[in-house]
Amino acid sequence: MRPSEAVRQIEHVIDATTTDGGRRCAAGYRPAFERVHAAGTGADVADLAAELGEEVRDGGRPDPADAGRVADELLGVATDGGE
Repeated sequence: MRPSEAVRQIEHVIDATTTDGGRRCAAGYRPAFERVHAAGTGADVADLAAELGEEVRDGGRPDPADAGRVADELLGVATDGGE
């Protein structure tokens, strides 16, 4: 999955579950999708979209920093200072 496809997928999930406006909200996740795409695979991008989509369907609204942390976890990047 390409980052642009992932952003569109999240837009649709947001539009279907809230009135926040998916296009506006999902655009904030683009950097995380692009980073995962650059460092991982299309499957990793799809996994990130699935995790963010699940959180949105459950009523949450992850901010871009949250999306970045999920991206780091998917890529196996140490987010605790390397400990």
